[in-house]
Amino acid sequence: MKETATLNQLSAKNGIIIAVVIVVLSLVTHFINPLMPYTNFWFQIGMFVLCIGLLVYSGKSIRTELGGYWSFGDAFKSFLIIALILTAATTLYNILLMTVIDPGLSAKAAAAMEESQRSMMGKMGMSDEQVDEALAKAGNMEEKLKITPKNIVTSFGVGLAIYSVIALILAAILKKNPPLFKSGVEE
Repeated sequence: MKETATLNQLSAKNGIIIAVVIVVLSLVTHFINPLMPYTNFWFQIGMFVLCIGLLVYSGKSIRTELGGYWSFGDAFKSFLIIALILTAATTLYNILLMTVIDPGLSAKAAAAMEESQRSMMGKMGMSDEQVDEALAKAGNMEEKLKITPKNIVTSFGVGLAIYSVIALILAAILKKNPPLFKSGVEE
């Protein structure tokens, strides 16, 4: 029972630390260039890689704190706790960002994303008619970015699903069962 409590505490602590790092970095980025997270593909990849790196580091540190071994189930549970905290924190941050910090951001981001997509499709050789058709199929981006109960639940669900898949993968990679037999020769 004590080991489970320790696992939960370590997971919660690491989840909060990762969430704070991601939210602070996102906030700093917003004040530098509020449209960068919506229009810069390399920024999005960088944030994803950073998040995976932080998850791996926290997983290794939790495993070390638990004595160097943890089962797949314990590893998955730990990553799932971290994912839940991270998803909740980023969802709350996005609500605050879009409603309090920068209420006009959804309109500005939607326009910037449309322009970025138009430019990309134009470089791919698509005609203006094809670009307009593709953007029409994609739907109204501003509506997708607005803070509504449906969008909040969808964002939280999709985020948790993505982090759950990552949690499965990381748990499989970082699990380490104790040896069945003691190695070495006893004297």
